[in-house]
Amino acid sequence: MNDAGSRDPADMPVSTAEQFLSAIDGLNVWRRGSQRAPHKPLLLLLALGLVARGGARTTPFASVEKPLRDLLRRFGPPRATHHPEYPFVYLGNDGLWDIVHAQALRGRRIGRKVLLDNGVSAGFPNALFALLRSDGRLVQQAAQRLLDGHFPASLHQDIRDAVGLREHEVRDAPRRPRDPKFRHEVLRAYERHCAVCGFDIRLVDDLLGLEAAHIKWHAAGGPDDVRNGLALCGLHHKALDRGAIGIEPTGSGFQVLISAEVNGQSEAMRWLLDYAGQALRQPQSTEWAPDPSFVDWHRKEVFRDPPR
Repeated sequence: MNDAGSRDPADMPVSTAEQFLSAIDGLNVWRRGSQRAPHKPLLLLLALGLVARGGARTTPFASVEKPLRDLLRRFGPPRATHHPEYPFVYLGNDGLWDIVHAQALRGRRIGRKVLLDNGVSAGFPNALFALLRSDGRLVQQAAQRLLDGHFPASLHQDIRDAVGLREHEVRDAPRRPRDPKFRHEVLRAYERHCAVCGFDIRLVDDLLGLEAAHIKWHAAGGPDDVRNGLALCGLHHKALDRGAIGIEPTGSGFQVLISAEVNGQSEAMRWLLDYAGQALRQPQSTEWAPDPSFVDWHRKEVFRDPPR
């Protein structure tokens, strides 16, 4: 990738809350089909966490590389390698990021060695940094928009904790509209049982901890369609969204996959492993069975291969 940091943030100043939130909503993320690319959102969340904790305006790539790589490993798509150097440089093209001595990178192929050898630092531009330091609510608003736009709700608190943003969510703008019938239709399809473990506990007539999960994340464009849904208990919903479990088609339906990355010594771990290779509970009608395209997306973009 060439000509990094070619647009100076000073050419497109972001100095008001409205401009900043608009830039967050219109963030230019890499796209290829339906592949996930949360690199810039995760870098921004990491930077917002630094602001919230009173950090300096700019941070050397040497200090950002490991925490950003860890975020990509934990919350990004499953990939053999991750490249924190790319968002660190190319966020400079969004008017939100000031790369110190960016001229040293011009015309050079971007790699971690170039950034490390040149001691490159980056952070929010001066005016934006001052605005964020003076407005803690804006920090939280921006973080919430990034979370809503790129990750399922089940992961929001984990990501907040990982980047040091521990405040409660701030709701300042509506999320992408959701079909209110989705939960009812998914739970009905699976007869109000977890499709993995059969969990169906009720308090009188109220279900406890049974949820309608999206196979292809809503934040990634997954529809509120019963064929993109599974009835899951809270544990298996979180495990699905983190890639700890997945599903794959068989000749007669689908089976449960457990990632080899899952580990532990407790009885709960042994209980989870018991479902590896077990048949997924089938919906009442084959018309409501998971759509293979959504299952394939989850396998490629979320599930942590290899399975056990």
